[in-house]
Amino acid sequence: MDTERTAEAIQRYVLSPAETVEKIWQGPTSVTVRSSRYRYAARPADWAVADEGWVSEAVRVVASGQPIYVTHGLLLPVDGESLHLNRPEVMAELGRRVGAGLSPLAYAELFGELYSVQDIDGPVVYSFGATESARAGWLVREADHFARVMVVPDAPAVAPPVFEQGPGSEWTLTFFSHNYYFVSEMMTAVDVYAWTVTGGPNRAATWERKTIADRVLIPLS
Repeated sequence: MDTERTAEAIQRYVLSPAETVEKIWQGPTSVTVRSSRYRYAARPADWAVADEGWVSEAVRVVASGQPIYVTHGLLLPVDGESLHLNRPEVMAELGRRVGAGLSPLAYAELFGELYSVQDIDGPVVYSFGATESARAGWLVREADHFARVMVVPDAPAVAPPVFEQGPGSEWTLTFFSHNYYFVSEMMTAVDVYAWTVTGGPNRAATWERKTIADRVLIPLS
């Protein structure tokens, strides 16, 4: 892990202008930044985009300020500046690579984890997780996702991602995603989203998202 580059990206892109850095710890495969507001823990992310040839590293950064946990995504390209994936304009530009150095499923996976939150219209999307270690959001990969991956008895019907490409290389990517959060000490919940993302090699991606289930409750066993 390029810890120096990761630490620089956290300070440059993830911290808010009002935050000041108090201490930085760098290990072989981790970076921790303590600021005046949060503790940021960065580790290599297991996202499929990390396997693309133009990507040097994919990094998941979790900001902890109990009881608030926010996940940020960073891509460190082989060439060029680091990418803060929680910024919609960065995700839109990344869509230019779909089908040309970025698999559609890898692109959808990033939306699933980082954009499965109520507010995605700001300059930075804050992807809230239930705990420091719980993933903030998931891409739905199969129709029985809620029976196999996360048991949600009253979850709506979902489907695997679908990618369609036109003759001019324009494309449409449809998929489902969901989050996971605490409602009370005895109950957790998910919101489920349906996505339609469109793009092409000569334009940034655009997307529409519909909430198809809100606050679907999951009793804690």
